[in-house]
Amino acid sequence: METALRRHSFQPPGPPPGMPRYYDSDVDFFAHVNARIESVFFDQLTFNGRICEVHSTPDGGKRPVGIWGWNTWCGIHDLPPLVDASFRRVLEATIDEGLQRPEPGTGLLPHAVPIDSEGRIGYVEGKPKAHYRTYDGVHGEDYCLDNIICWAKMALELFLYTRNRRWFTLEKLSVIERSTDYILTHFTSQYNEHLIQSGIEGDWTENTNWHADNSNNNVCMVNCLDLLAEVEKVFGRDSRSTKYLDASRNIREEFRKDSRAGGFWLEGRWFLHGNDGTGGRVYGDRYFESTANYFSILWDIADRSQEKLIFSYIDSNPGIEHPFPVLTNHLPRDNARRMNYGYTVTDGDVWLTLGAHAAVARLRRGYQSQATRMYRAIVEYEKKEGTIHNNIHQDGSANEVWSPEVGNYGSLFTPLVEGVMGLRPVADGLIIDPRPLEGMTRFRTLVPLNYSGKQFALSLSFGRGGRRVAKIDGRTVWRGRGGFVLSPDFDDGSHVSIEA
Repeated sequence: METALRRHSFQPPGPPPGMPRYYDSDVDFFAHVNARIESVFFDQLTFNGRICEVHSTPDGGKRPVGIWGWNTWCGIHDLPPLVDASFRRVLEATIDEGLQRPEPGTGLLPHAVPIDSEGRIGYVEGKPKAHYRTYDGVHGEDYCLDNIICWAKMALELFLYTRNRRWFTLEKLSVIERSTDYILTHFTSQYNEHLIQSGIEGDWTENTNWHADNSNNNVCMVNCLDLLAEVEKVFGRDSRSTKYLDASRNIREEFRKDSRAGGFWLEGRWFLHGNDGTGGRVYGDRYFESTANYFSILWDIADRSQEKLIFSYIDSNPGIEHPFPVLTNHLPRDNARRMNYGYTVTDGDVWLTLGAHAAVARLRRGYQSQATRMYRAIVEYEKKEGTIHNNIHQDGSANEVWSPEVGNYGSLFTPLVEGVMGLRPVADGLIIDPRPLEGMTRFRTLVPLNYSGKQFALSLSFGRGGRRVAKIDGRTVWRGRGGFVLSPDFDDGSHVSIEA
């Protein structure tokens, strides 16, 4: 059996002389981050060819403990354009651990796949095991739906980036369809018929002690349905693509409704954590749930007027984003299952992956200064600490048992991939819709990017305003105001340049 995890000694804060640079830009505090793919994801978080979470041991070592849906999606979903074929095989093998373990009877994908003390993936105390409910439901916890949904999402995104049909087969697509369809048909009946309900501790923020429509799980499902529709198009199954797009649209429309009409919008302020479908009992009316609100903006669920009100609330309460960046929730959580939890999400802690996605939401809506500050804070925290922990408390201490932590290490790459380069794979190709950080006028990759089994270089220049111009190997191929779409059939080794 492979030894648990190789150790790696980080360098002091700041990229030392000679550290590889992967990007050239006039704003370049992130130029070294790709080095962490090997030194952290491969050297410390890969076990038997799978990305996994690790825990500290009494002797100061690390041991692999499992693969979680939400954590792993956060950590790896923006890695495919940055890694080579050998590491993509690690990503595929990691995702396969969930795809091969749907729950008997329901077909639901797992919430987590444990690794036992002997290093056996999918085992607990010598017996085969996968978890579908939070903490395996030992205290009445329900299905952890966003982890389940995220397992589907990371498979769909990886396929859209790689187009590798030898790995992602119709059989695997069927597994995802069955899990998704089960959620849509079995978790929408009690409250708003178009929104997904969940029970005790039913999303990644945990501590929930209620059964209701859940905003975190619905934003995750919208993103999953959009990805699933794109993958169905790639396989030429247009009717199924339409089916999932319709479901996504229905959730969007109901999600943004006022809470008294069965939605999550609370009195012109922000989106709630939960609702009983009538507004008669709402959860989160005394605290601001960051996840649902940022992701509602990132994935185009909130309408533009709602986005402005959400950002207005955040700006009027700067402690949400600064100096952390981004608390999981603002003001103490009501209706928490374990109010004596002390630290963590009862009173609002910090997950850097949430800050990374918040930075993308900010950047794509024109908030350059806030987005740049948030991304810089993440990069500088990792340099200073030499790692990224599971979560950071408001007093600056951290949960160091989970260090390095898979999900939060993805925060080094999300603002770069989804924000600066603006990459998003869809059925028609790779959308490239870049956004500059504050002070950035130029950007170029020093190491090729990967898409559809081939490589390309990317150069960006900012400051033109108005219509954009995209060129491949010097030939103008597109002019417009949105994002350029790179066809999956592009020539290997192409150079794409965009003037924005």
